[in-house]
Amino acid sequence: MDHDIISLKSYCQLNRSVMLKIKTVAGCCFDNQAIHLDFGKLVFKPESVGDLVEITLTHLGIEGTGYLKIKDIERLLGIEVKHLDREYLSYIIAHHFAKEGVQFVRYISQDHLIELPLLITCIFRCSCLSTTLYIPLEGLEIEEKYLQHKPQNLPSDLRLSVSWAPFETYLSQNELSMLSSQDLILVYPK
Repeated sequence: MDHDIISLKSYCQLNRSVMLKIKTVAGCCFDNQAIHLDFGKLVFKPESVGDLVEITLTHLGIEGTGYLKIKDIERLLGIEVKHLDREYLSYIIAHHFAKEGVQFVRYISQDHLIELPLLITCIFRCSCLSTTLYIPLEGLEIEEKYLQHKPQNLPSDLRLSVSWAPFETYLSQNELSMLSSQDLILVYPK
C-alpha cells in the first residue's frame, strides 16, 4: 500500500480575545454621532489590498489602529502621497482628519503586508470621509453601548420551505435522557 504523508498547517490562529472581539462587532455598526463604522468581513490575506497607511483612531467609544488604502487617501486628499515626506504626510492627514481622531503612524508598502495581523473591514464614515478601513481586532478597544446590530435585509423573492419528518419512539423520556454518546440509535422511516 502506497501512503503519502502530509503535514497540515493552519493559515491563521485565533486566540480567545480575538474571537470575542469578532463576536462583539460582527453584524454591528459603531456610531457615536461623530464617526460611523459599519463592520464587514475578515481579511486573512492582507497582501491583496495594496499599499496602506497605518493610522490610529481615537474617538469617543473607540480606540485602535487602522489601515487605509493609499488610493483612498490620494482620492480624499487630491494628491499623490507615495513620495511625500513622512512628516508632511502626517501634517496633511492631521489637518484634514484630526477632528475625527485620525492620526498618521506610517506608510506600509506591499512587501510588508504579510506581517499584518488578522483584519476586519469596515466602512468608515465621518463628516468629510467615507472609505474602507481595515482594523486589527487584537488592539481594538470599543465600547459596546455605541454598537447597534444591522438590520437583516432578506430578498423579497427568497423562498423558504420547511420539512417536518415526525418519528415514533418506543423509549421513555427518562430513557432518552440517559442515552450517552456510546449508544447506538437506529432511525428508519415509518
